[in-house]
Amino acid sequence: MPFNKENYLTEMKSMVDRAIERLKAEKPEFIIYTVSIWTDPNAAASSISFDSQQNSTRKVEQSNAFDKEQYEEYIAEGDLESAELFKPETWEQRNCNPADFELRDFEETNHPDIPTNWEYEKGGRCWPQLTPALKEVGNYAFERIQAMPVEPGFELAVNGKKDWYEKVWRL
Repeated sequence: MPFNKENYLTEMKSMVDRAIERLKAEKPEFIIYTVSIWTDPNAAASSISFDSQQNSTRKVEQSNAFDKEQYEEYIAEGDLESAELFKPETWEQRNCNPADFELRDFEETNHPDIPTNWEYEKGGRCWPQLTPALKEVGNYAFERIQAMPVEPGFELAVNGKKDWYEKVWRL
């Protein structure tokens, strides 16, 4: 079954709209720092997650503390190659992992027109169709979410072939 971009966009825009309405109703004081929208082509499902600046800062501090500990351990062991993976200048400044967002998977949707294991079975060839559609969803969500309370450093991202946080929109 070929990818039906029109159906996908309808499902995704509906998910974004539901998430915004739920956020307004359930968490009216929530100030958005980061939004992540992703589609897993193997699960034929998508999600939108919201993070606050406070949660992002806490997660970054935890991650950087872990990286610092690993870095120092590898240096002490003389394993410079492994230490390089945890080098201080590569430490995160923003939580970009939607699994660690304060409002993780806040709203989800399934895609009945996307075959399960689409990416796996097509060897990644789903991305030339999915990437432009995700960018359209990102544009739509970015416009809609700007009417919400957002932090000055607000970002919205959609996933892509290489990362869960690949294409980014900033104020």
